[in-house]
Amino acid sequence: MKLQQAYISEAVAIGNWQIIGYKGPGDNTTGNATGGASSTTTNFTYADKASGYTNNTVALSSDAVEGFAVTSNVKLNDCTAAKHWYVTVAKSTGSEGEAAFEAVTDCAELTPNFSKIGK
Repeated sequence: MKLQQAYISEAVAIGNWQIIGYKGPGDNTTGNATGGASSTTTNFTYADKASGYTNNTVALSSDAVEGFAVTSNVKLNDCTAAKHWYVTVAKSTGSEGEAAFEAVTDCAELTPNFSKIGK
């Protein structure tokens, strides 16, 4: 969130992993100027999910964009495989160049504080 917010405050646009300087845990697959970067560990797959990137950015608007997602690869406690956690990014109702982040999870039992990200 900090890397994304720093980029947003300068460019007033959402940046993909490449342009904000993020590299996911595990084995990485690089994206390109239209997005698509991901990384994989034994338990999770992480992905740069926003679509519509042009030259590594997408416009910051009031429409929420799913910017970062995690999918479980295996069953973890009460969470079945393929459960999904993601963070959306949208233009904040506050100052220009600020974003609002919202974290959503399909399995709060495993990550009870995930929904607090960005708040």
